[in-house]
Amino acid sequence: MPCMGVNTKSAEPKNAKASTHPPERLCKLPVFRPVTVQLLALLSSEDVDVVKVTELLNSDPAFSAEILTLANSSLYARQNRIDTVHKAVVVLGLERTRALAVTVALHGMVRGIKSKGAGQDCWRHSRATAIAARWLAPFYRINPEQAYTAGLMHDIGRLGMLSAFPEYPDLLSSAVGSNQDLLDQEGCSFSTNHCEAGLFLTRIWGLPEEFWDTASQHHAPLTGEIGDRTDLVRLSCLFAQSLGFKAAPGIDCWPPESLVEWIPQGALPRSRFSLEDLADRLQTELDGDPTTL
Repeated sequence: MPCMGVNTKSAEPKNAKASTHPPERLCKLPVFRPVTVQLLALLSSEDVDVVKVTELLNSDPAFSAEILTLANSSLYARQNRIDTVHKAVVVLGLERTRALAVTVALHGMVRGIKSKGAGQDCWRHSRATAIAARWLAPFYRINPEQAYTAGLMHDIGRLGMLSAFPEYPDLLSSAVGSNQDLLDQEGCSFSTNHCEAGLFLTRIWGLPEEFWDTASQHHAPLTGEIGDRTDLVRLSCLFAQSLGFKAAPGIDCWPPESLVEWIPQGALPRSRFSLEDLADRLQTELDGDPTTL
């Protein structure tokens, strides 16, 4: 991995690999919110008992309180207030409940990051990617809430690096070039990059395998394949960057119009996609986000 200069020829990122010797500070990070890990495992089974989901969420009162706060926010625009976790699960559905739980858990990580500016940039990028993924999901024939959760989780490695390395925000603020250039700079400075960190953390924290690829392969080349959740997250990440929601402000991004050509055709005609509507949706949801720092 080159440590000097910027690679302007290669636009294809290297695949992340699970390091057998990850940096010590990454290994010492607190475990991901246990109730969320248990909930994700529970919801990955075919027959899910709503009562068990409710009991699990109620086992962590602080966590369930945050779930209810988010469920009653303007993001979900409910006419009738949701006053119990059981009602939240029933009214919102299991997939949206899962998305809420991941939102609360990730936001807890963000609150613990000392560099608030870098944490906020990363959080807004993750949220923008999740919103874009939900918007694009029908073109991939993927459940919109599952797409949203995958998008929200895709940069967990970057959040981990922000938590583990006090120097990492300086790298993000000064980085220039492509996403691959950033991965190279991270590897030179910290002996890992945020894709490798994402794979390592999702594995050691016991998160479902469905998140391993999105956390580690979101900067791989686009494929445009229907049904490919990781490719959906890749495209959503690029849309988030191109529309102004970057975790590293100086990184190059594609013109958003060029990204439209990568939306799969077949599930829905590409003509159904509106770049202006997506930009408006991103701004509206992020402005109304109660988890904004």
